[in-house]
Amino acid sequence: MAVVVAGSINVDLIQSVDALPRPGETVLALQSERLPGGKGANQAVAAARAGAQTRMIGAVGEDESGVWMTEQLSAAGVDTLAVVAVEGAATGTAYITVDTSGENQIIVASGANAALAPAMVDTVADADIRVAQLEVPVEAVAAFFAASPGKQAVRVLNAAPAVLEAKRLFASTDVLIVNQHELAVYLGQHEERATPQAALAARTLISRDDQLVIVTLGASGAVAVRAGSAVHVPAFPVVPRDAVGAGDCFVGALCAMLDRAGDARPTDEALLIFANAAAALCTQKPGAVPAMPLRSDVEAFIAAHPNEGRPI
Repeated sequence: MAVVVAGSINVDLIQSVDALPRPGETVLALQSERLPGGKGANQAVAAARAGAQTRMIGAVGEDESGVWMTEQLSAAGVDTLAVVAVEGAATGTAYITVDTSGENQIIVASGANAALAPAMVDTVADADIRVAQLEVPVEAVAAFFAASPGKQAVRVLNAAPAVLEAKRLFASTDVLIVNQHELAVYLGQHEERATPQAALAARTLISRDDQLVIVTLGASGAVAVRAGSAVHVPAFPVVPRDAVGAGDCFVGALCAMLDRAGDARPTDEALLIFANAAAALCTQKPGAVPAMPLRSDVEAFIAAHPNEGRPI
């Protein structure tokens, strides 16, 4: 079994502040850090630490940051043979501000991530789970999801950040994961509502009976929506220290759960409980890649909270 992630690789430059700046406001940082990140890299590390054999397909620059990020992924147990250094490009960089409540603002300079091309993702004939996000070109994701001879992988798309062009990928996606903000964009809504009832609108994005749409709702948990059913699993109650990477942790952990189950697919409820628990643990440490929990820690956390994080 194998999870293969095609996506972004970024260096995260994190500034910790008392409160996020308002438009036109200057605030002073309490602390500055340089940490490994990028939605693709985050999800790959989350899957690897959750127990899945994981490979990363991505692009970095021919710079010190590219070498550093590749080393960081390898150290986390991710196969990096398909990570390419792009001549003349800089490694992607995310500028992140985090306040004392764990809320964050993020600006991403794509750099080499924008150079990920369809020809670069044609190396995954043996993948069981294919995972992609939208910090890389949509054309590359479309090629990554194209059926390979002899094997049909489960295709997981975290449609984030919201890119309307990516709606053409939904029909070839088996598991679509969005948060309430992204769901509102794809539905053409102006109002973003973090409620389980509002998440049911995701059913309009389903084009096949075997598709699953998962809507993450932050502190309200997550909802798994199918054509004829839905389940809401509340979040585990924790006080977040840093929410950066929690959504990516959710995706990676969920994919590891899918991979481990093989043909005996876990229930939607089981998927959400495990992914919610991993994301909750992720918020207890600073940064993205460094905060991804081990599978043993997630299982211990779930066992220690038998009456929390379950459907009501």
